[in-house]
Amino acid sequence: MPVTKDESKSPYWQIRFEIAGVEVRRSSRTKDKRAAQRLEEKLRRDLWQQIESGEKRWTWDDAVSKFKLEKSGQASWERTERDIKVLNEYLTGELLKEIDYEALLKIRALLELRTCNGNRWKTKRQWKKSTCNRVLAIAGSILGRCATDEWKFMLPKAPTIPLFQLEKVEPKWITREQAHTLFGRFPLHTRDMMIVALATGLRKSNVAGLLWERIDLERRCCYVPGYETKAGEPIPVPLNDDAIEVLLRWKAIHEAKGDEWSAEVHRYVFVYRRRAPIQKLTTAMWRRECKAVGLDGVTFHTMRHSWASWQTQAGTPLKMLQELGGWADLQMPARYSHLDPGHLAQYANRTLLRPDTPAYPFNAPEFMHRCRKDTIPPKNPSNWVMTC
Repeated sequence: MPVTKDESKSPYWQIRFEIAGVEVRRSSRTKDKRAAQRLEEKLRRDLWQQIESGEKRWTWDDAVSKFKLEKSGQASWERTERDIKVLNEYLTGELLKEIDYEALLKIRALLELRTCNGNRWKTKRQWKKSTCNRVLAIAGSILGRCATDEWKFMLPKAPTIPLFQLEKVEPKWITREQAHTLFGRFPLHTRDMMIVALATGLRKSNVAGLLWERIDLERRCCYVPGYETKAGEPIPVPLNDDAIEVLLRWKAIHEAKGDEWSAEVHRYVFVYRRRAPIQKLTTAMWRRECKAVGLDGVTFHTMRHSWASWQTQAGTPLKMLQELGGWADLQMPARYSHLDPGHLAQYANRTLLRPDTPAYPFNAPEFMHRCRKDTIPPKNPSNWVMTC
């Protein structure tokens, strides 16, 4: 039968048929059998017209294949690939021209109903709107490329992506006192990786993948190659005293371990149980210890936000912060600019009510007496501001 349904896999009717060697296999996205049959008939007519006219029949799978060939080398591809797998559950076999705003709106509603494991006890929680937006943004990237000349205009125009409106969230950061509190609760490798992140602003993958061959202790610097950075550009990283102290400690650890660790493991700075690079840091232990000291929600990436916040509070110019952090533009470091309003102080007094005398003589008891008695403003106009 061209229209079938398997409740164990999907509540929707599934369409599957073949014409002239071309197979159509997709979801009807409806629980109404008659509606699914009407859609199946429409797809048959459209396919016959395309075969007769010689029109190319581009599908979502064609677009995903091209996208993988083009983007699989990016640093964050693993995360992108996970999002594509989610989209494939809804769009496999779909014609590109049928993936419009309405179809994406239905997918958004389905994404919002998805659940994931909330903690180690396997409790379920619904996806956050930000997570849904991230998946939909990948769909937008793929469909946007389909409407370009490089991809031979597989789509005449890319559809609008129905993203959720999110509240602006200030980057979470911790103080130095809070950092010291966490240091005392974590094992050596976690603590030292936190110190390096707070000293350099490097991301988790760059700290975990730090190689000795890229470190110059004499010149007190290291570098991260472009193919390992998010922006695709190499990052020169100056090392402060905290970072140097950690690296010297781990150099001694490597010398003490000797042949106990393999040559490949010895290439990396940080090692855990004879394994490197360390893959996961925000573990159940991490979350438990953070929650115990009132820092629930702190992740390893919070160390990067904290580094940027500390730099801004110390007066580091945003341009220098951009270079140190390896950001592609000033948009990200500008998120921390509110932490250092010092450069605006010189402009604050430009709106004084009396520019000739910046400080007012203020008699608090007299002012309170006037307020209680509800008296008429004094004859001296210079004191009117105090009685308002």
